[in-house]
Amino acid sequence: MVADQKPKNDPSIGITQPVFFNGDSVRLAGQTDYANVDPPSGGYPLIFVIQHATSTSRAEYQHLVRIGASLGMAVFRWDKRGTGASGSGFSGSAVGDTLAAYKEAVSQKYINPNRVIIAAYNEGSLLLHDALDQFNAIQKPYGLVLIGNMLDEKAITALQLPVYIVMSKNDWNDWQTYGRDAAEAHALKTGYDTQHYVAPNTNRQVLYANGGTFHRGAEKAITDWLDMICPDSP
Repeated sequence: MVADQKPKNDPSIGITQPVFFNGDSVRLAGQTDYANVDPPSGGYPLIFVIQHATSTSRAEYQHLVRIGASLGMAVFRWDKRGTGASGSGFSGSAVGDTLAAYKEAVSQKYINPNRVIIAAYNEGSLLLHDALDQFNAIQKPYGLVLIGNMLDEKAITALQLPVYIVMSKNDWNDWQTYGRDAAEAHALKTGYDTQHYVAPNTNRQVLYANGGTFHRGAEKAITDWLDMICPDSP
């Protein structure tokens, strides 16, 4: 359900449309950021965010909006229950909320549901893996970006679609296991050319430890990969 507020226009990004929708026994808030270009004939490709466990605001994912804007894509980001403009409640689940958000995102006007990239952060990669059949039942993703991946070599092979992995060299999970080895296992099992990127001097959300901004090299690597696998919609 799109809110009644007028969309905000940022010339460097495009149109921001506030969105409110029903999660699992809670009202959730989010937004769709559309690139400042005319939509392709089939609609904008979309980046959908699955947050890390300690996320407190959709504002944390502004780097994805920059990436989307540079590629003519849209981005759907939202506040988890109890954070930002979303409601809170004791009943309901994070999985139910995320699936509700995904269903809302792929139904947005001007979106191409056949070109949806899910960007899952840290614990979000586990949620995606465990609920993959439910995501596919709503809309099979076109590809996945796993930032701070938590799926090992065995688990990641269940993701039968293009995957790009970004790890912090300082993550408490070994980047060699969850970055390099996971990418190699996924490529061997699925046949996709799965790649990974390792960012130094960052925390596990791949933010610079001293500045809190997303790692520049990682941002470029994600941009380049998306540009390769998800060109303008047909």
